[in-house]
Amino acid sequence: MIDLVRQVSGIGFVGLMAAMLLLSFLDRRRKRQLTVKPALSVLVPCYNDGASVGDTLTSVYASYDRDLLEVIVINDASRDDSAARLEALQRDYPFRVVTHAVNRGKSRCLNEAARLASHDLLLCLDADTQLNPKALTDLLARMESDRRLGAASCPYRPANRGVLPKMQEIEYNMLLLTQGAHNLTSAMALWGGCLTVRREALAQVKGFSAHALTEDVDLAFKLNRAGWRVEQSFVPVASIVPCSFRAWFRQKLRWTSGGLQCYVRHAPVWMRNPIQIFFVFSYSLLTLTSIPALFADLRFGEHIVGLFRTLYDVYPLRASLAQVYASYGADLIKRVVNSGAFCLLSVVYVLPLVQRTRDILKLLLVVPFSLAYFPAYILVSVIGIAIGLRSLRWLTPSAMRGW
Repeated sequence: MIDLVRQVSGIGFVGLMAAMLLLSFLDRRRKRQLTVKPALSVLVPCYNDGASVGDTLTSVYASYDRDLLEVIVINDASRDDSAARLEALQRDYPFRVVTHAVNRGKSRCLNEAARLASHDLLLCLDADTQLNPKALTDLLARMESDRRLGAASCPYRPANRGVLPKMQEIEYNMLLLTQGAHNLTSAMALWGGCLTVRREALAQVKGFSAHALTEDVDLAFKLNRAGWRVEQSFVPVASIVPCSFRAWFRQKLRWTSGGLQCYVRHAPVWMRNPIQIFFVFSYSLLTLTSIPALFADLRFGEHIVGLFRTLYDVYPLRASLAQVYASYGADLIKRVVNSGAFCLLSVVYVLPLVQRTRDILKLLLVVPFSLAYFPAYILVSVIGIAIGLRSLRWLTPSAMRGW
């Protein structure tokens, strides 16, 4: 039964991936030109980001004409050296600082900054994210090419190094493929670290929701509900990602619970969009069906190890291995082939990491991603969904907030 589930899931996964690749290709192929550089208000919420806010502001002024920029930084009662760092940075850059004595949360900070902003286009940029000219040009070109486009965002590329950040980079490529495929209709997600939104659209949906666990995804749903389109850029921006398992675990719980919260609060959006329903539910089903196969492989491995230990106490190494192979050899080969095929399906997420010939060895990352990181990601997502279902009435940002 498990083998049948795996085969059906694999066929469905291949078909779904092919459809997403085609739709993403069509969106990338569309030519968008930024004919006139608009004035831009950049809103930077800052909470204990003293170590990174300097790089963020430097990247902003290096990415756009200074005379077209209005930058507002909201220091949301930071307890580190953010205040001193911002004061020093004001000697080099002409930005405004709004200081809160009490922490209000990211959503309220952005709403306040939006009210203070002077321009029609707002760029919301996290204080641990670094902008680049190519990403900003793509965002603005998308906004210029479609007046009904309410918001667009950029995906993340980890700015910090390590095994866990590298696995997250592959994960972000996976999410980008899924979300970018919806650009031809309208995406239902935004990446809050770097997103551009029209003042008119933000005002119409009454700003960011203070009680949304994922205020960026919630904004995407609200914009869709109000008749605005949402798009996902394919140009990444560098952002600091979790380096510890605990921080990663909490982030994935918040993302998953927040996503469920959005689906429950904004049911009319996905109910009237059958294409989105097909993608989301098919992808979720294919993801969940890999769990029983994973546990079956773990139990199978335990049987092999147990048999080998028993035989090795009596027979030499070669004879023990021969008997193990005689008992489980055919099944072992079959499972290795299936695991290899599953890894090959994930190669498409790793390919963007290969920019030069010397990067070819990065393709080997598909093995730990497919066989370790992705199953862990699935299990944490299931836990997050369970928490969301159990806690929809009382779950608030204070319980699992972004900062």
